[in-house]
Amino acid sequence: MEKIEISIDQKPTLLVEKGLTIREILKKYARNIPYLEYQAIKNNVFASLNETVNENTTIGTFQKFYSSSRRAYENTAILILQYSIEKTLPHRKLFVLHSMGDGVYCELDNHKELSDSLLEKIKNGFAETVKEDISINPVLVSRGEAQSYLKNNARPDTAELIKYCSLNYVMLYAIKEKRFWAPCPPAPSTGLIKTYMIIKYKNGFVLRSPVENDPDHIQPFYKQERLYDIFSEAEHWGNILNLTNISQLNDLISNQNISEMIKISEALHEKKIAAIADSIDQSHEEKRLVFVAGPSSSGKTTFMKRLYIQLRVLGHKVISLSLDNYFKDRAEIKQEQGKNVNFEVLTAIDLKLLNAQLNDLLAGKKVIPPVYDFIQGKKVPGNTPITADKNTLFIIEGIHGINPELTQEIDDRYKFKIYISALTHLNFDDINRIPTHDTRLIRRIVRDSKFRGYSAAQTINMWKKVVEGEKKYIFKYQGEADIMFNSSLAYEMGVLKHPAELALKAVEGKDPSYPESERLLHFLAFFLPIDDKEVPPTSIIREFIGESSFKYD
Repeated sequence: MEKIEISIDQKPTLLVEKGLTIREILKKYARNIPYLEYQAIKNNVFASLNETVNENTTIGTFQKFYSSSRRAYENTAILILQYSIEKTLPHRKLFVLHSMGDGVYCELDNHKELSDSLLEKIKNGFAETVKEDISINPVLVSRGEAQSYLKNNARPDTAELIKYCSLNYVMLYAIKEKRFWAPCPPAPSTGLIKTYMIIKYKNGFVLRSPVENDPDHIQPFYKQERLYDIFSEAEHWGNILNLTNISQLNDLISNQNISEMIKISEALHEKKIAAIADSIDQSHEEKRLVFVAGPSSSGKTTFMKRLYIQLRVLGHKVISLSLDNYFKDRAEIKQEQGKNVNFEVLTAIDLKLLNAQLNDLLAGKKVIPPVYDFIQGKKVPGNTPITADKNTLFIIEGIHGINPELTQEIDDRYKFKIYISALTHLNFDDINRIPTHDTRLIRRIVRDSKFRGYSAAQTINMWKKVVEGEKKYIFKYQGEADIMFNSSLAYEMGVLKHPAELALKAVEGKDPSYPESERLLHFLAFFLPIDDKEVPPTSIIREFIGESSFKYD
């Protein structure tokens, strides 16, 4: 039998039989490696463990339940859900609409209320598919063959997605006789998805999966009404634009009708920002401290500048303050934390000074805010005294802005808290959603490459640390916000496509970020490009691609 060379996790090369799957190779030759079976890396690209190996190959395994493994887990759960509903409820249509905490919010037949009996059938069908432990096999086909199969099997939305894809070949995944498309490789069998929960919510249900680092448990469920409302608003915007998936966006681009959609998208943003300004104005006699928080690349800076303009239109004097200027001196932080200084924790801020100055400003006293010198690692005296009257509003930006512990010494009646995120309503098709995580990462890659001198590899490699900080210091306080603003724009991936691809294609194969860069390039392959000349100079997207009419520090 012909042998090929295989290297597993950069260990010495092995000679193995040609034609085995990755799963078979790992079971036979990697018994001492505590790997997770949800997916692997084959020749530096994410792969299904059921892919056959016919040539010399490097295989990488995942030993921690981090973002890549969790993504594969959730996508597999969605695949099982789609398969089981098609099998048990063949005349019903599944819609996976958006994320909801640690899961995805789904509906049957779009907005029709789900009965308890139907939910029970969904749960039973899912459980049976898991119990059967059916193999999920990758099938590489031409783009035309994939499109034809999907169109003939009642999945026209996915067929339209494939039509515009720039790839010549498309990977489908077979469960018995049925084939499905998924945005990333799923687990090799349905029986691996043992930990999940399906719970009724609103008109539909939430399919929940384990969170990172804890693959064997489901966390307590907290209803996230504001998050649901902001997604509902995004869906409403999508209906106004007649735009819910990538193929509809590509149709507009292909037919040269994108200009009007861009204008309407931007007008919806402006209308929302104006409404937030009106809310602040109606309560300005008390709520004079406007805190803005949100994760990286959510567009906080441009949002603040546009909110500033809307508040000025309403006749207010507006002063912007940055929490960064209130950091403790580096020497003091080092004394508290040790040599590994972390500026992202709340205790890195001089809370006593911040609270004292904000209270003085509310009382009409003169204040001179400090300026933080990051080179010296200390606060230096500012040179801009501030005196505020009762018509003055303060916009205060920082990752801890909606954390109640930031301003414990200030009465809550003075605070208005805004949470910003890029919660895209645009999905691949009716079943496969686009994660908010990917939208923000693409934005960050483009901005870092253009303005900050970081390569795509550097951005991807530090992204995990960024997200970990967000989970600790931002996401868990979403519920503290008075209002949420969704900064995503339905057309933005078309605009970001070209600069993002240029940055991602420069990632070298030996770099640890290469598999993720290839995944993002695969994601971008489903979008047609959009010329940025139609993007207005005040758009949030200008913060990332340049030529904004706003100035950024």
